[in-house]
Order: sequence, then structure tokens, then C-alpha cells
Amino acid sequence: MYRIVATDMDETFLAADHSVPQANVDAILAMRERGVLFVPASGRAYGSIMSSLRDLPAECLEGSYVISYNGGCINRVGQDEPLLSHRISFETVKRLFDFAVDAGEIGMHIYTVDGYVWGWNLTDSEQGYLAGHMDIEVFEGDSIEFLRDVPLAKCLYVYEDLDLLHELALAMDPALTEGLSTTFSSGRYYEFNPTGVDKGAGLRALAEMLEVPLEQTIACGDSANDIAMIEAAGVGVVVSNASPDAVAVADYVAKSSCSDGVFAEVYERFIRP
Repeated sequence: MYRIVATDMDETFLAADHSVPQANVDAILAMRERGVLFVPASGRAYGSIMSSLRDLPAECLEGSYVISYNGGCINRVGQDEPLLSHRISFETVKRLFDFAVDAGEIGMHIYTVDGYVWGWNLTDSEQGYLAGHMDIEVFEGDSIEFLRDVPLAKCLYVYEDLDLLHELALAMDPALTEGLSTTFSSGRYYEFNPTGVDKGAGLRALAEMLEVPLEQTIACGDSANDIAMIEAAGVGVVVSNASPDAVAVADYVAKSSCSDGVFAEVYERFIRP
């Protein structure tokens, strides 16, 4: 018996156009009738996740939880104050920002604990990608002093060439990422979280809160930032459009893509039987 199904949002639960496939909605309703919790788990903020799910029937998320910031926060649905949260220091973010300024070509997102997102040096393409599924306040200049006293949750570099981002990660001075957990996502992001923070840790923390054995959890994902969660869950599932590194650690590779609605397949394969 499975009691929790945790899922990445972008390129996994959401279709390529950021909509929710009807097959996913129908499967969640069937899961909830069997007492299975649907738990979104994303690198995005809680408010951004809930905005993307605003058209779901209320019973899909009633009494459930959200894992945000790649495991950095856990919220009960309907409560803005997180049950669990982690922070990244201003000085750490400043080091990474100063490096980005010197590099010149990469952009950056900076996320506050309360869910606000600041963007710097973002291309029109990146802003178009975010439009409609994540609000972001773009700022200019070469200083983030205005964030010095703001609680920060995470930050990331953005560049639409993932190979270049991998090369950048290898070339960076290790001191820049000291005390951080790093990962890649969405084919365009190099993410920085407080050390020990990842979606796997988030799923383990939630399962412990709810006294649910990890063997009774399923995790769905598509990318490198989902690997820890896929490995932590009782069953790790990837969509057909998943990256090779995520496929390599999955227990089950779905035939369905994000746009097909992978939850229908998860329900038929693991929950309905």
C-alpha cells in the first residue's frame, strides 16, 4: 500500500505548456479516494506551486503538504508559514552573485523564505519561459545589498545551455559552493541550496512527520534535482522525457511524458492493483 505520491512540477506533473493534464487530475482524485496523499515537490516557492495548481479540484490537495525550494521548506496546504524551513546566508548568495556579475553571460534567481523571487540579467527567452507559472521581480545593477536583511532560501544560475552550466560548475572555485547542496534542473538552471537540502531530504522529513514508512511512498521526477527524491522513495518513477541521469536511478521509467499525464500510469501500475 502506498500512502504518499510526491512529484516534481515542471516537466513532470505539468505539461510542456505548464498546464495540468486532465489525466493527472483524474488519477489524483482516484488516489485520494484510496487515502493516498498527492504532494507537489518543486524547486519553486510554495506560493508559485499553489498558483500553478489553483484550478485543481479542492479535494486533490485537501489535508496535504507541499515540498518547496528543493526540500528547503515544507508547508501544509493552505498555510503560508512553513512547518520546516532552511536558509542560505546573504554572504553566500553575495559571493555567487558577484561571480555571476564577473562572468557576464549568466542570469540569476534569488528566492526569499517568504516566497518572493528576484531575477537578474534574465534574457527575454527566460522571462518568456517563466511567464504564466512563476512571478519574478527583475532588478538591475551589480549589487544585492537591498537583500542583506532579508531571509533567503536559495538561489540559482540560469543559462539555456546546460552543457555550459556543467562546465561552469566544474570551473568554479570550490570555495564558492562551500556549505551548499547543488543540482541542475529544467535544462537551464544550476541551483544552490543550504547543505543537506534536497528533495529526498524533504520527502524523508515529511514522511517522518506523518509517520509514513518510506517504503509506502512514490516519487515522480524528470531531472537531476529529482534524483535524491527518486532514490529516497519506495518507488522512484521518471517520465519518458526525463534526463538520462534521472532515468539511471529510477525504479520505473514511464511510457507517459509530462504532457500525457504520468499520474494515470502511476495509478494503474502501482496504486489501483
